[in-house]
Order: sequence, then structure tokens, then C-alpha cells
Amino acid sequence: MQDPENQSLSSNDSNPSSPPESRALRPSSLFFNDRGLRAGWRFVLFLVLLRLVLIPLVFGVIRPLRHRLESSVGDISDALLLACTLLATLIMSKLERRTLLSYGLKDAVALPHLFSGTLTGFTSLSLMLLGLRATHHLTFGPRSVGGSQLLVAALLNLLGFLIVALFEENAFRGCALHTLAEGIGFWPAALLMSILFALVHVQNPGESKVGIAAVFVFGMMLAFSLWRTGSLLWAIGFHFMWDYSESFLYGVPDSGLVQPEHLLSVRLSGPAWITGGTVGPEGSWFIFLVLAVVALAIHLVYPKRKFFLWQSRDRVKSEPSAVAGG
Repeated sequence: MQDPENQSLSSNDSNPSSPPESRALRPSSLFFNDRGLRAGWRFVLFLVLLRLVLIPLVFGVIRPLRHRLESSVGDISDALLLACTLLATLIMSKLERRTLLSYGLKDAVALPHLFSGTLTGFTSLSLMLLGLRATHHLTFGPRSVGGSQLLVAALLNLLGFLIVALFEENAFRGCALHTLAEGIGFWPAALLMSILFALVHVQNPGESKVGIAAVFVFGMMLAFSLWRTGSLLWAIGFHFMWDYSESFLYGVPDSGLVQPEHLLSVRLSGPAWITGGTVGPEGSWFIFLVLAVVALAIHLVYPKRKFFLWQSRDRVKSEPSAVAGG
């Protein structure tokens, strides 16, 4: 019997791609196994579809209108990337005879997971900044903006960072991770996707080596939340609120970038290994302690594994005790 931890994904998805009888009749080769196209090739297909087909196509089509749109609504790049990611996921779901929600978005307790992740994101960053304040490495200043300007900035930042969280979680811990996990197991897949997640952030102009390492650990912690909740919604909530609090609520640098309009003004002082310097909190060595505490909180609040692999679904349905495995 195969180890259920090295089989593919969510216990919430109850529509197998094909019955066991038809899977057994498929030939086994370099490209195919008894379940159809091998997971590794489907992973490559998703990357090619997203990065080499849809993103160039969508950005090429929108190029003549992009300046006009951005002059009225701001940068739309992340929204376009989210649209491309969801479209690539939809295409893959049709190929695999699943639904768009099969890759971590099908959640019977969606709102509690989303709220828990959001609250944890705000609390963890706030406690980190309060710790810097207690050690006299951070001081809070007056509000940066006020009145209707503050309200507009709050709403635009909320929408913008929600789009970023939806795009990055679906791209790095959605279809790609779910499919790759079917072939090599969850944790090797999470490790690879977290490395890719960190490499994508290398191009941020204000990043540092510590900041890139923090992005990798950030990705592994969010993968752990998927492993324990079986849902991407906790990770989406955490990712959204961490970025929103960092950039808008507190106005601290995020990968070296400071939002021009933010609620509070914060001044960091002291060595960069403590404060993060121009990189912001993600450049501080204390970020690793914060993320370790968050992982511990996930372990305590969600003590049992809820992430299961697709090819084990028939056995999971017939053996309810398997779903409760930790």
C-alpha cells in the first residue's frame, strides 16, 4: 500500500478524474501512467501554458489599452497575472476532469479559514513591530494621509493586495503544487515551489539575501497551512493581511518599497539585522522567529492533516478513518 502522504490532493475534492477500471487500462510509459499523463508533464504543461502562452498573449492584447487603463485605475499588472493564472488553472482542470476549485479553493469552512489567516497575518506583523518599538528600534509617527484621501487609499490598497495574494497563492500553491505533489509527494513539491517563489522575488529592486530567504520560509509556512487545513484560503488571508498591514496600515518598507499613501508613519533605527533596514521587516533576522511561531500556531490550531492526494480518494471515501489522519 502506498503512503497516503505521497499521493495527491484535497480530501474536499470528490470527483476522481476517471474510475479505477479505466485507469488500470492505460499504458505506462515516459509520458503516461495508469492515471493518464504523468504529473510531472502536467506540471510542465501548466508552467508553459501560464508563462509562455497566456501571460505574453494577455499582456500583448492589453498593451494598446494599458496606459489608458492604468492612468485611471492604477497598475493592473497583478490583476492580469491573476487572470492568466486562473485561466491556466481552468484549462488544466478541464484536462484533468476536475473543477477550478479543486486546487485548494474548495472549502467547507471557507470563511473561518480566511478569517483565521487574516487575523494571524495582522497579529504576527503587529507583534513584530511592537517588539521593535519596545527595544527602541521603531517609532510611530503621525498619520500619513487623512479624510477622503485616506479612505480611497485604504480601499485601493485592500483591493490591490488581495489581488496579489490571490495571484501568488494560486500560482505557487494552487494547481502547480497540487499537480507536482501527485508525482513527487507534497513536501518535495512544496520545497520546489517555495524556491521558485523566492526566485521570482529576486527581481524586486529593494530585496536582500535575508529578504529572499524569508520569502522562501514564508512559502514553506504557507504550504504547511495548506497541508493542515486542506485549503488555500488560510494562506490567502495571511498573505493578504501581512502585505496590507506592512504597506498600508503601518507604512513600513516591503522589499524596499514604501507605499506613497499609508495610514501610519514609521521610522526604523538600528542595525539592519534587527530592523530589516531599507528592506523592511522581511529583511530582519527576527522574521524567521515570527514565521516559526506562526507555523507553531498552525500546528496547534489545526493538529490534523487535511491535505490528501487525488489518486487516494476512492480509498479515502471507503475508509473514513483515513481522512482523520494527522
